Amino acid sequence: MVETRVKPFQRYTSGIHHYQVENALEIQFGEAKGFYSSFKIVLQEKVNEDHTKNWLIEKAEDSSFPSENKFMEILHVLEQSSYPLEIKVDEKGSFLSAADHQKNIENWKLKTAGLQEKYQNVDVFRNQYLSAYEDEAGFYKNKLKEPFWNLLLFAPYYVDNGGKNEESIMWNIKGIGDVECLGIIIAEQREYGFDALFTSEIKVPEIIQKELDKKYLYQAGQYKVKLQIEMEYNSHKKQYSKKKADFILSDGEKTVYRETITMT
Repeated sequence: MVETRVKPFQRYTSGIHHYQVENALEIQFGEAKGFYSSFKIVLQEKVNEDHTKNWLIEKAEDSSFPSENKFMEILHVLEQSSYPLEIKVDEKGSFLSAADHQKNIENWKLKTAGLQEKYQNVDVFRNQYLSAYEDEAGFYKNKLKEPFWNLLLFAPYYVDNGGKNEESIMWNIKGIGDVECLGIIIAEQREYGFDALFTSEIKVPEIIQKELDKKYLYQAGQYKVKLQIEMEYNSHKKQYSKKKADFILSDGEKTVYRETITMT
């Protein structure tokens, strides 16, 4: 019997690809808080001679950011102005670097040049953001902590049809730190492509436990993480038609932090 290989490379056909992104965050460290955002992602791919690829990514908000807090509004505008971003990825779709970091910065400068007409003292925040932007390694390290970037870039190399392979993905718990989620991915061939499911259930590492104890006083060793990522790959369109991640942090009794994000 010939073994079937499912190869979920992030290969896009030429042209423009659109994703609708829905992101929900629930935090219950003592006081319950909820956050929701919805936006569109537009991705255009160009294949390079060395088999790497450039992805030009635009991010468009579905609605304007509420203006009750001017400081947060300024930071939101500065961040939003960093798009479109052009990055370089390998064949698998894993991030390598900015395609032209200086070009990205110059575009950002043009888009934010007139903000002083709308906001007082915006130059202080703009200069701080620019300083962080010019640190290419640090800027993209923080940028890639965003949940939709996790989903966009996550693509296992291959799994046996019906078998299981080990994979891992880094997830950022806001205000706490990064957790490496080690787990298993399985995939099944379908007529249109394949379905894949990644599942990880781990105890949080000690450094994360210490940060959690500062916010939520429970005995050490009780916090657990569960992450599930559902993926549907369309072979005809050569792209994922759906990715959904559900990240849950619990204290052994209840969920204290949950982040759900869907790209369709």
